[in-house]
Amino acid sequence: MAKTRNRWTNYLKQLRHKNRSVILTWMLSYVSVLLVPILISGVIYGATLSVVKAEINRANQSILLQMEQAIDNQFKGIESLSLEVSLNRRIAAFISADADLSDSDHYEIYQIANDLRVYEIANDFLEGIYIYYKSSDTVIARNNRMNSETLYDHIRFEEHMPFQSFREFFDQWYIKGYHTVVVSEENEWRPTVMYAQNVMSNVINQPGAVLLFMIDRSKLLEQASAPDEGTILILDEDDRVIASTGDPLAEPAVQYGDMPEESGQLEFQTADGRLVASYTTSSITGWKYVMTLPAAVYHQKMNVVEQLTIVSILLCLVVGGGVTYWLLKRNYLPIHALIQSLSFKAGVTFDRGSNEYSFLEQALSSTYHEKEELHYKLNQHNNTLRSHFLQRLLKGQLDSHIPLHESFSAYDLRFPQEGFSVILLRIEHFGKFHREDEEQVRNKRLLHFLIANVVEEVARKSAHAYAVELDQELLACIVNHQLASTAEQRAELGRIAEETMSFISDHAHVQLTAAISVQQEGEDGIFQAFQEAVEAMEYRIVAGSGGIIHYGDLNGGDSQGASPGGYFYPLKAEQQLIAIVREGQLDKAKALAHEIIQKNVTTEPFSFHTAKCLMFDLMATLQKVIGEIRIAGKPDVPDGVRAIERLLQCQTVGEMRSQLYDMLELLCGYVNNNREYSSNPLIDKVMKYVNDYYHDENLNISMIGEAFSMTPSYISKLFKEHAGESLLDYINKTRLAQAKLLLTGEKYTVSEISLMVGYNDVNTFHRIFKKFEGITPGRYREVK
Repeated sequence: MAKTRNRWTNYLKQLRHKNRSVILTWMLSYVSVLLVPILISGVIYGATLSVVKAEINRANQSILLQMEQAIDNQFKGIESLSLEVSLNRRIAAFISADADLSDSDHYEIYQIANDLRVYEIANDFLEGIYIYYKSSDTVIARNNRMNSETLYDHIRFEEHMPFQSFREFFDQWYIKGYHTVVVSEENEWRPTVMYAQNVMSNVINQPGAVLLFMIDRSKLLEQASAPDEGTILILDEDDRVIASTGDPLAEPAVQYGDMPEESGQLEFQTADGRLVASYTTSSITGWKYVMTLPAAVYHQKMNVVEQLTIVSILLCLVVGGGVTYWLLKRNYLPIHALIQSLSFKAGVTFDRGSNEYSFLEQALSSTYHEKEELHYKLNQHNNTLRSHFLQRLLKGQLDSHIPLHESFSAYDLRFPQEGFSVILLRIEHFGKFHREDEEQVRNKRLLHFLIANVVEEVARKSAHAYAVELDQELLACIVNHQLASTAEQRAELGRIAEETMSFISDHAHVQLTAAISVQQEGEDGIFQAFQEAVEAMEYRIVAGSGGIIHYGDLNGGDSQGASPGGYFYPLKAEQQLIAIVREGQLDKAKALAHEIIQKNVTTEPFSFHTAKCLMFDLMATLQKVIGEIRIAGKPDVPDGVRAIERLLQCQTVGEMRSQLYDMLELLCGYVNNNREYSSNPLIDKVMKYVNDYYHDENLNISMIGEAFSMTPSYISKLFKEHAGESLLDYINKTRLAQAKLLLTGEKYTVSEISLMVGYNDVNTFHRIFKKFEGITPGRYREVK
């Protein structure tokens, strides 16, 4: 008890000492406050005036910059419009017209006038567009046609400008920029602004045309908010007033040369008194945007601020004394207890020699600031964090030690039902959102946002749903619904996908492909549902794009994407296709290819990997045909390598089929167009001779040369030039064609067939057969 009593006694002594120190400090501070203002009032006054002056100038500059940005943006739009007009097909084509205009030229003028009318309507900042064609001395406007003299009577750079000077302006090689001009209106000349730009001809040394955009001067200062007693005006480099909120015909109070900087402020004397001008310079036209204000009004505001400053200082002295006295009357112990509590809980050590109130203010401000900053950052990144979490949830990449229900609560996700399904939406083309410039990325984000909101809104009619973007073309929607039969959940998920695709197609002209998983039970089934939807989406290469693919319709295709039985494309079908193409029979070739594809596609399951293998196999068959039908010295056959490259870029069976049919058309067309190259009477006789004597083991190039009284080398060269293949290969192919017919039956052995087609050595027959057919004669008989 004695130790406790001594501890509290020491604490109270320190506390009384602390109170005396605080009281003395506040008293000395207040005395100082009474004396110091007398010495520093001048400094405060000067600093306050500087701050007020800077604030007034900043406000004036803000008004001018806002006006400058608004006008410059309109000028940028006019420059963009000038480029669009110069690229107009009719406007560019009329440059070649001469002075003697034909009837078609008059019709073109009418069409150009209509186009100009459309351009003027599209930009309400313009009051007229003129096109001056130098070759035909023709000026076209939206309502009439004129020549340069009539244009001179309507538009001039100055009221008394001679016509020759007017023509010299249009004869310049390069014209592009803004000019102040006067326009005739009801026998009076009204000032306005004109933007002129050349349209160059595609023909060398041919005069081009000049585009003239007449800007509505009344709209230049529509967005200007000038003070009641001030004036805003726009000056060009020749000190001409482009526009003014005052009298447009009055002489400007300030000259362009008096404002050498890009922006600033100056004060000057005029006949009506002193004025203060704030100005800035347009980066596009070089014009000065000036705001003038009477100096008396300008300084009146600072005088008011000066009075308010003095009153505020006196008020602070009075209130400070009263507050100091009131605080000293208060008990210090609650403040001290609060400081101790904050110091202990916040972990911040309080220096006993420091100011308690400053410590409290700093600690509370820091705490509130940290809380607000943390809350702002969480809200700012909440959507991003939720999307990232949903992506990891779908892909099964979540941390296993954190329970799912806790993660759902943290990201404000609600899954009250037991059934889970996943709908994948793939963007096939972007419709209205397709752009070729830098805005494409922003358009994609906007489209993703639109699709995600639509699918969530449609799904939430009967379930809870959350959509998330997976990549630039793929979005996923997690649908949480009640457990139901397969037919019911299929119908509901199909409705969600169909309504979403229909809405997006109708309003954005965007085509989507949907892939839908089957229903899974429990939160752990989300990953399995996503995998099923991904596998169903891969099947779009067979089913085609723009539809709805249900995973249940795949009949359990294997994960490797290949059907257990491979695909149907026997050797006999390949040989039949080669023979049809070599004959140039396009209809039969397409029919056979269509039959082969249909036999495979209608066989379930048929994955996109198997489809690619089949298409590459068919294209490889056509590659074989290319080597057989090539005619020496004649136009080359279609490039099979490029055809395969185009096939690699296809994403559906339909696209692959189109590429295959295109190749068939090229090959059959080549065969039919070059039949004349092989219609040589001598070559026909040689072929008939080979067909008659192929069974003779002595048949060779020398025997054929003797039969036709030619040297072997000459007849071989002549045959290859006209037939596109060597004579020896033709002999072997003729023999093998007969051999394959004999091999289809079981009547003769391989050795007997070898002798019957002209090979006395069965090993030679084996070697040549495998060279041309890829398999041995025995294997060929087994396959058949």
